Amino acid sequence: MSLQFEFTKPEIKNTFDWQLIQEINVLNEDNTIIAKAEIELITLNKHRDALKSYTLIDEQDGSTDWELPLNLYFKGQNLTANLCEKLSIKPDIKKAKTHILLEAISVLPSYQKKGVAKLLLEAIAEHYPKAQSLTVLTMPLNLFVDAEACENETSKNYYQELNLQNDKTTREQLSAFFNHCGFLEYQVDEALLNEPLSFDLFITTPEKLITL
Repeated sequence: MSLQFEFTKPEIKNTFDWQLIQEINVLNEDNTIIAKAEIELITLNKHRDALKSYTLIDEQDGSTDWELPLNLYFKGQNLTANLCEKLSIKPDIKKAKTHILLEAISVLPSYQKKGVAKLLLEAIAEHYPKAQSLTVLTMPLNLFVDAEACENETSKNYYQELNLQNDKTTREQLSAFFNHCGFLEYQVDEALLNEPLSFDLFITTPEKLITL
């Protein structure tokens, strides 16, 4: 199976030049999109750390998928020392650090269970080898993606072909997949939450995805 990984040009999500969004498409031999990932990248530095960045994003958007990560397991522009140790990385208080949030990842039904999603994750890691972390919230795609709401016609057609209304993927299956791919599950203290989470938090580094 010959695959191409196509990275679209990163775009500023709203107004901050340190908060970008990007799509990655996987194309087969016929140049048909058979898998897709959507990521968000933020770059933190010692002058605008995780908490300051979260405050700015929250004031602008009112909500963000970065809320838990930035408030739970960051210190300055780095992951906490404990997480850095578990992931075998060294904190750096001098250099800015880029962190990736995997917003969505999917594979067309006819290409599932063939290792395509894992190859897509590896392609992202190879494209951003200097990113310090990659986080994912394991919520099934059919709970937050509406194909009809896609502004891009190509994406709309792709998500329609996924047949999301009949997708039976569970939270447990997603967690098992990311665990298999080398992600570390972050256990959230329920005492910190107003209500139980509808997803699990997983985190890894580009190096671990490439070398696994």
